[in-house]
Amino acid sequence: MLGIPVGEGVTKSETRLPLRRQAGAPVGETTAAVRNREGTVAGSGEGAARAGSELEELTQTCRNCPIRKAQKSLVGAMARAQTMAEDAEQASHLKDEFLATLSHEFRTPLNAVLGWARMLGSQQLPPDRTGHAVAAIERNAVILAQIIDDLLDVSRIVMGTLRLAQQPVDLVAVTEKALDAIRPLAATRNVQLAFTGSPGNRTVSGDAGRLQQVISNLLANAIKFTPEGGRVGVFVESSKYYVEVRVVDTGQGISPDFLPHVFERFRQADDATTERHTGLGLGLAIVRQLVELHGGTVHAASDGVGQGATFTVRLPTAADEAHLGPTAALGDPRTAASTAAPMAPLPRLDGLCVLAVDGDAEGRTLTSAVLTEAGAGVTAVASAREALQTLAVQRPDVLVSGIDLSDGDGYGLIRQIRDHEVQHGGFLPAVALTGYARADDRARILLAGFQVHVPKPADPAELTAAIAAVTLHRRANEH
Repeated sequence: MLGIPVGEGVTKSETRLPLRRQAGAPVGETTAAVRNREGTVAGSGEGAARAGSELEELTQTCRNCPIRKAQKSLVGAMARAQTMAEDAEQASHLKDEFLATLSHEFRTPLNAVLGWARMLGSQQLPPDRTGHAVAAIERNAVILAQIIDDLLDVSRIVMGTLRLAQQPVDLVAVTEKALDAIRPLAATRNVQLAFTGSPGNRTVSGDAGRLQQVISNLLANAIKFTPEGGRVGVFVESSKYYVEVRVVDTGQGISPDFLPHVFERFRQADDATTERHTGLGLGLAIVRQLVELHGGTVHAASDGVGQGATFTVRLPTAADEAHLGPTAALGDPRTAASTAAPMAPLPRLDGLCVLAVDGDAEGRTLTSAVLTEAGAGVTAVASAREALQTLAVQRPDVLVSGIDLSDGDGYGLIRQIRDHEVQHGGFLPAVALTGYARADDRARILLAGFQVHVPKPADPAELTAAIAAVTLHRRANEH
């Protein structure tokens, strides 16, 4: 309450002073006990109402003053700037991770191509291995070509230059063709494929090659994330207005947090520092763009991690072509060739026992061939579990491990080995052979417990020299 001593004069205009109102009281009901010379309360009745009105006007004026507006604008601008900075930081992080993954995805098949080519060029392979080497080079060259095609597709999509050669397409026939192409991959991973196509399916208007690419990408994604012994089913059904293709797997599923991002470019559910699931994170993004260019939709569903996933593509039938894009032919992709210098003689590893661990079958076979030709005895396995089982029954002279293992990564493997050595003694020299070639990758590899980092593609002489270097002390003791 505002108190003024009795007897002091108070004019009517003085009731315009801002008054403190009681907590919770409306502005219009603010009153103050102010007494005049006669001792009666001044400002009651009509005067009090006028004072409340003027106070409300003053409050509104303060709310609308330029300084208050400027402060609000500044706060809003700072919030937007913070959001933009966070978005830029996230984009930069995704770019760095993508470039690291891209480097790895190129280096892994390049390792097989260059390794086998140099083995052939040096005439160090027995005749019965020549055919295998040529086949391995061809397989990995196809993988490289596919990576380049995916990158070019993304570029065309972003630039708006991708065109469709439209014609009536039977999705059952396209799906069967995609299944035939993917069966070898499913067989190597022991994943069962099943197909159901309802009779009398209607055709869609589109590019048969691009639609096969859509289905192939979905199948490859399903097989990639389905464990050994799992199942991938494909269903093609049609109605009057659309044809639906569903790819259902019993794989690892998709977490609710990642599900909204599953079709974004360069996004992967797995951390890029593990190599259990390789890839550029482009396959599903290309699927979405191609489906939308055909006027269709694609949807992903999963009940969560470990519950499998379902991808559903819906395309309008040929009778409903209003949303289909223009027709045009695609240009031919370009290819490049390179030459390699003759391979240097391999350092000898006679008498050494090597445990080679690599989740990539091609890389594992090549490493075994290179080290065998150098005189070493090689035990090759695909997983950390198999490596630890091998170490329980035999003691190799050196470990050569990738970071890409079928049940985890090389970091975890080498840590388990080093922890065991702390408790039980001994020391196993270790060489990391991996497609991760950045400086921080090398630092992390050495910190984890490896002695040498050999990036892919590795020259066979470089790999054997690295093994010879880390086992030099052991071999010297034997002599």
